[in-house]
Amino acid sequence: SSRGSVKLSDMRSSALCDSHSKIFEEEEDPANKSFFSEIIASISDVKFSRDGRYILSRDYMTLKIWDLNVENKPVKTISIHEALRPKLCDLYENDCIFDKFECAFRHDGGHLATGSYNDL
Repeated sequence: SSRGSVKLSDMRSSALCDSHSKIFEEEEDPANKSFFSEIIASISDVKFSRDGRYILSRDYMTLKIWDLNVENKPVKTISIHEALRPKLCDLYENDCIFDKFECAFRHDGGHLATGSYNDL
């Protein structure tokens, strides 16, 4: 979602995504809240692991691995663009903050892949 949550729904029961069976989201620290919070938390890609136990999600700043049995926090959060945090105003002005990056599990689940910018 645009607020950083991943909602798991059974589309066989309804074509609308207004109800979900699981929601994976982390409480946001109010001290870190800013004008850009919702923009950088927007999920740009989600993938399931081959064994179906994990979900990989990508937002602007991080890559998160979620266990399907634990909805309240990711198993691991990997910072991707932390060096860009002080430059969010500039990125917003030139629309780079709206760039979307994909993510992937390697077939054996041993590695992850995602995109970023050159020279970071």
